[in-house]
Amino acid sequence: MSINHLTEMPLGLAIQRGTIPNFSAVNKFGFNDQVPTDWEVIALGSANFTYPTTAGVVTLVSDDANDTSDGTGGRTVKIQGLDANYNLLEETVTLNGTTNVTTTNSFLRIFRMSVETAGSSGGIEGDVTATIGGNEQSRMEAEYDNQSLQANYTVPANKRAYLTRIQFTSTKDNKSAFLGLFTREIGSVFKVKQLVEIYRNSVVIDFPAPILIPEKTDIELRGKNAGTGNISIGGTFDLFLEDL
Repeated sequence: MSINHLTEMPLGLAIQRGTIPNFSAVNKFGFNDQVPTDWEVIALGSANFTYPTTAGVVTLVSDDANDTSDGTGGRTVKIQGLDANYNLLEETVTLNGTTNVTTTNSFLRIFRMSVETAGSSGGIEGDVTATIGGNEQSRMEAEYDNQSLQANYTVPANKRAYLTRIQFTSTKDNKSAFLGLFTREIGSVFKVKQLVEIYRNSVVIDFPAPILIPEKTDIELRGKNAGTGNISIGGTFDLFLEDL
């Protein structure tokens, strides 16, 4: 672990404590239990994202009536993402069960949702989805404890990212999996930046010289089954963000 000589503590800890100006840290993690034989983002929706080209309001809905303002399930949900100018944006929304609710703000990207308040069950009782323009951008499922699991992120405006670590996990399915880090700079296409194959195992890749990722770049961890059928895959990555 690298030591920051300004503070004589590990660099990551110094950044998290705010002792290094203009830097912050991001951890993203996802899970997909239905990864097919084509590349698919590691996220609960088990489908690739269709990212909006313009910002729009977010529509949230549960498939369980108990996820509502006075219900036993989830009551409020925080959405984190970016606005039309790629600036960080978050909003907390009150659920209304199986009836759609919408945000006040317009989002261009969503990279995290979380349950903030709940009734007696302690969390959502159904699947909660967030869509923009009819395309799903985030999902929470009751069995995964009040958090979206999506291994994607977009670097905000006026920041650059340093990717320091990725981890992939293939579950006990008797299958091999290909796993990749993909990035797409604004106006370009997704390109693979790291590729591994694993079999019923976990792999961690540290980057002593971090991967530099420009502002407004989309980042995804993806997987695909090297055989037939589907496979379960988890993925995590860590970033440092620097203000420009």
